[in-house]
Amino acid sequence: MANVIDLFPRRPLQLRADPGRRKRRILLLAATLLLALPSLYWGYQAAQSAMLRADLKARGVRAAETMDAEGSCTSRRSRTGGSSSPIGCSLDVTYRLRPEEGGEVRTAPVHLEGSAPIFTPTAIYDPKDPSRVMLEPEMERAMTWSELLGPVFLLLLPAMTLIAFFATSRRGLALAARNPDPVAVPVEKVIRQPGKLYLHTRAPGAARPSVDVFAGDKMPLLVPPPAGAPADQQWVLALRAPGGRHHVLDSELALLDLPEDERSRLLSAARGY
Repeated sequence: MANVIDLFPRRPLQLRADPGRRKRRILLLAATLLLALPSLYWGYQAAQSAMLRADLKARGVRAAETMDAEGSCTSRRSRTGGSSSPIGCSLDVTYRLRPEEGGEVRTAPVHLEGSAPIFTPTAIYDPKDPSRVMLEPEMERAMTWSELLGPVFLLLLPAMTLIAFFATSRRGLALAARNPDPVAVPVEKVIRQPGKLYLHTRAPGAARPSVDVFAGDKMPLLVPPPAGAPADQQWVLALRAPGGRHHVLDSELALLDLPEDERSRLLSAARGY
């Protein structure tokens, strides 16, 4: 065991470039951004509506005349009873400004939660910017649970892909390779799943085990056990990282950028021949 530890280079090492892995991580990050767009759009719309509602409550004025509101409304139909419940309306409201703002007739898009009104509600606008307008029932209502929590729930999917993005990072191994400190660690537990192997190891003096994941046909680099170790316990080669974490190396040292002759010497020493 001392041979492979002694032979292991102490110079700063780089990780091998993996174009396929880089492409997969770029695609994963792009998927995260795309999945986050609906939540960001919904959250932006809800925030804009809430700010306009607060501004109009503070300084809004009634239109001199609210003439008409035209548009379409949506509803949700029950699959069991066949009944429908209104969701909201997207309308274009026509209103006349007060004489103080010039008395001009304007048309602006507005939203109205719930069913279509029988009579057009009064338009409330900002006297400093008359294009900022709401119908009075929409201004008076509180934000719905869907407006408050909907964007948060929509973030769950991009959060999962972002976790997968960070989980596939090799940053810890890259830090360990910059200042190589090789160590033999005993294997405490192996969990095999289709296409993956989860290896639990504990470095000497560590309070808790570390978990390394080997995907596909990759396996950890087994090394001869140190003197006095139980004969039935397997040991693997790892690099210590800052903070006490260690990273188990694969059986071919494929992740490290090493000259082929140096790689062959290390593998031969680790395998005992």
